[in-house]
Amino acid sequence: MAITTDTRAIAAALFEALVGSAANDLRIAVPKLTQLSGDGEQLQAQVLAALPSSTLPQVRNFVLGMAKEGLLSQIGDVVESFESFVKGAPTKPLEAFVTSAVQLDAAQQGRVLTDLRQRYGADLAVTFDTDESLIGGLVIRVGDQVLDNSLRTRLGSIQRSMLTS
Repeated sequence: MAITTDTRAIAAALFEALVGSAANDLRIAVPKLTQLSGDGEQLQAQVLAALPSSTLPQVRNFVLGMAKEGLLSQIGDVVESFESFVKGAPTKPLEAFVTSAVQLDAAQQGRVLTDLRQRYGADLAVTFDTDESLIGGLVIRVGDQVLDNSLRTRLGSIQRSMLTS
């Protein structure tokens, strides 16, 4: 079950790298960008010269758009707002669905929730549901992983085993 946790960590690292790179490139270029003047192709050439060569195409196009609209004087405020937005950007919690044959009481839900949070981290949104056809046990879905520990599945496994014997 480490796959979901690992993919979230990898995605978070990618997000940090991309956003960090964009913010850093903008921060470096702000002093130069706020001093630019002119219009048309001349201004475009100045903007491209002010940006680091490693600047992502999306960031470069964004800055060129600001230049075209005559907004380069505000680029410092935009970069500052961008950085504060990224720092405070909420992350979407990992979703978990727990299905049981009977309604779990508060203590049982608490134990399941504690176990899931230990395994997947505190940023977890858990939904509890019931399905009488399970007969007993639990089916837990977290991200793209499924742990089916239901009596229905176990009985089906025994039946298949008996039929193949």
